[in-house]
Amino acid sequence: MVEDARGGAPSGLRVDRRRLAAQLPEDQRRRRRLAFVIISISLLVVTAIVVVGYVMIFVLPPKQLVVRVGDVSYTRGDMVKLLRLRQATLQATGQNISNSDDVFEALQLIVENEIITQAAPRLGISVTNEQVDAQIRNVMSPSEAESLGKTEAQIDREFEERYRQYLNLTQVSKDEHRALVRRSILRELVRQFIGDSVPAVDEQVYLHRMTLSGFDEIDIMQTKFKDAVAIDNSPDFLRVLFKSLAREFSSDPGTLQTGGELGWQPQGVLEDYDRRFFELEPGELSEPVANLDNPQEFHFFMLSERSESRPLSEVNQDILKTRALQTWLNEERANHDIYAVFNSEIYGWVFEELRINTMITPTPAPTPLFPGL
Repeated sequence: MVEDARGGAPSGLRVDRRRLAAQLPEDQRRRRRLAFVIISISLLVVTAIVVVGYVMIFVLPPKQLVVRVGDVSYTRGDMVKLLRLRQATLQATGQNISNSDDVFEALQLIVENEIITQAAPRLGISVTNEQVDAQIRNVMSPSEAESLGKTEAQIDREFEERYRQYLNLTQVSKDEHRALVRRSILRELVRQFIGDSVPAVDEQVYLHRMTLSGFDEIDIMQTKFKDAVAIDNSPDFLRVLFKSLAREFSSDPGTLQTGGELGWQPQGVLEDYDRRFFELEPGELSEPVANLDNPQEFHFFMLSERSESRPLSEVNQDILKTRALQTWLNEERANHDIYAVFNSEIYGWVFEELRINTMITPTPAPTPLFPGL
């Protein structure tokens, strides 16, 4: 026999696999083909399951509709971007997103800001690119103290670096962030426009409030107040009297510090309680008013003075402007076709996205206080 030149088996004994396969029984060849087909189909099914799972988990949810105002739609992904900006703001001040309020406020904000965007041209209000640039630079640039001794070029570099870090932290693109800032500026401009209806001078009362629980000595407090007022009901005396009684009987820590003095208040600032105190006469103690934040407690209001015409404080005027904007928004809703969906499944998905985001350790950056975001 002649051995193979490569040192293998004798050439006459080499196995011709194709010939061998041809000699296999037909049923055995069918079984092999069937096994190959089954394995191929199994691999395709597994691959399809993986692809479908990936699409279902990572691709489709961010694109699912959450809000539509007219022809403009917003997705879960848009909502998460807004919440990440909110999250960055809270983290910079040592706080965290609430498991309830912040999510629902974000949904409400998306609807309101789109209503404002669509209504703004009718009001003659718009936002320029220069205004957006100025707002971002105002927030992200080093402070005056941090800029001492630095050149304009150094300050610009620090601004760019802080802005880059902020966008990385929030996982929002520059264009997306600018669009959100534009809407926040627009909201403030409309608020000021609507707020022009708020008077600078109005009727006000000098308000006092103490808080007691059902276990406190309410009867004794009321008797002491009534006896003292019978002697003197001048504004100065009433203020001293109420402060003394509040510090003696009130169960509210804030009242203990201030003596229950809330100062001059116009109608609308404490709108949930307005009707319970605004028509009181000076020196008259209100009936117990349920504390809306804690049903186990009661508020007692008193006016020490009333003014028919008094300039509003800057704080109260600002609050009333915000209330005026909210009233306008509630009325403006009727002019828009609004669709919104939010359920426990969406809620859980949104928080899972935010939980993933909080795994990132943020680089210290200035507080991004963009109003309306």
